[in-house]
Amino acid sequence: MNEQLSTKPSNVNLACLTLTLLFFVACASAARAQGSPPVLRKQNAEQQQAAREKDDEKDDDEDEPVAPPTADPATVLRKARFVLVRSESIFVSGKEVEASLLKRKEFKAWGMVVTRSEVQADLIIEVTRKPFTRRFTFSVIDPRTAEVVASGKTRSVILGKKVSNKIAEKFANRVKVYRPYPPNS
Repeated sequence: MNEQLSTKPSNVNLACLTLTLLFFVACASAARAQGSPPVLRKQNAEQQQAAREKDDEKDDDEDEPVAPPTADPATVLRKARFVLVRSESIFVSGKEVEASLLKRKEFKAWGMVVTRSEVQADLIIEVTRKPFTRRFTFSVIDPRTAEVVASGKTRSVILGKKVSNKIAEKFANRVKVYRPYPPNS
């Protein structure tokens, strides 16, 4: 009985044999993945480094992405003509702010127009409301660079001006700094 146990492979011996085979297979595949001997890998790395340095000497401007030009907020507000209004609040709609802008004499005198086309817009006014407050904020964004060129905040009151009128007034006040009201109108 003792002889039979020693001649038959046990489960432990099979497990060790299997692990050894797996180890050799893993080592062989890792060596195959590396491909060339270390001396050739070093030469290839040196050649690649030399090629990179040569390319860098040619012209650095071709490889680098061109950053979008940042515009001065004053210039953006001075030249803007088409305005798009977005409201993320259910308490004031974009249409209400549009109507309030169109009623303002400065808006007309500057030749500004309300648009619904994002492609055509020179400025985007985004209106938001802080949750659980009466505070409304607006951001004036240059759509070409996605930069905020002006912003403001206001509070709603029960009796008094509507929020849309306040936002239109504050927007006009921000623009007036860079774009004075035309004297002939």
